[in-house]
Amino acid sequence: MVRVKIFGVARLKAGVPSFESDAETLQELWKTVPGLTRKEAKDLLAFVDGKAVGKKYRFQDGDEVVLMSPAGGG
Repeated sequence: MVRVKIFGVARLKAGVPSFESDAETLQELWKTVPGLTRKEAKDLLAFVDGKAVGKKYRFQDGDEVVLMSPAGGG
């Protein structure tokens, strides 16, 4: 089980600041983010225990995953 924290605009859309998931990879996790479509979730930046990870990274039990909306502006 991993603990997931959500930040930025995604947090507002998800309606929750955090949740837990049994997903084993980031690809699986994208399907479980509340309030977001899989496509929206795939656009988020993902960090596991403070390090950026790829979509095939395998989570360890107890990992803390942080999902952030990408910065934007002009």
